[in-house]
Amino acid sequence: MKRSILTALAAALLLALSCTEKPVDEPEIPSGEVVIPELPKDTDPANTSFAHRIVLLQHTGTYCPNCPALMASLKLLSEDSSYAEKYQHVAAHSYNEEGDPAYSTAAANLSQAFCSGYYPELTFNLTKENTGTSLSVETIKECIDELHQETADVGISAAAALTGNSLGVNVQVKAAKDNQYRIAVWVLEDGIRGKQEGAYEDWMSTHENAVRTMAGTSLNLRIYGEKVGELSAGQTAEKSFVIELDESWKKENCKVLVVVNAAQKDGRYDLANCALCPIGGSVNYKYI
Repeated sequence: MKRSILTALAAALLLALSCTEKPVDEPEIPSGEVVIPELPKDTDPANTSFAHRIVLLQHTGTYCPNCPALMASLKLLSEDSSYAEKYQHVAAHSYNEEGDPAYSTAAANLSQAFCSGYYPELTFNLTKENTGTSLSVETIKECIDELHQETADVGISAAAALTGNSLGVNVQVKAAKDNQYRIAVWVLEDGIRGKQEGAYEDWMSTHENAVRTMAGTSLNLRIYGEKVGELSAGQTAEKSFVIELDESWKKENCKVLVVVNAAQKDGRYDLANCALCPIGGSVNYKYI
């Protein structure tokens, strides 16, 4: 009888322990360790025909009274589906930082490097090429048509995961063209409310794609990214990044822009391709 009771107690104890164990698909993360997520599997390893995107870099700020004119043109551009896959918009809030909730040091660095000092201004990729005095959507489209390539020189695969306020980003690039490449990661935030000077519609006081921070140490105010060296066509390289996010940022509104820059003949780097990756998700090579 005594043995039966002990056996029953042992069985009950084992059952209780089994109920408190974590499921096998939820591995325990050591305290302080940032998750670097796995990359999606390349669906076509031999392919190097990648879709190409350029960056439209908007130099702006909530205290800029003329900035709504450019905002209106960018909104018209976003509503044209024939251009949706050709570019990624980034807003660098660097004009009169005091009181602008979308301002950041990263934005100030971008504008210092590429803005002429006149606001509003729209520059392309990581250059000072801009639309001049015209802010019309037609002029912007003409610039996109001139810069957009049928295929990109490099493709991008990425994954991003959040551990507390620490963002782990894993990136792989695959070259379509022999060159030296660098990888940078920009964190963008949507839905930032801040009264826009000169706004004549309410949506103009909600700011999208605002650059919050950049990762990747190298030349020119840490903009060009981490060096991956010379890649031959078809060759891949990987880099991982850990980025600390500010507690004041709305993490659910944040996303990652992976920027890959290629060496130019004059010794500087310019953007070869970019890809947008959701936090808690991934983006795979986009073939055409």
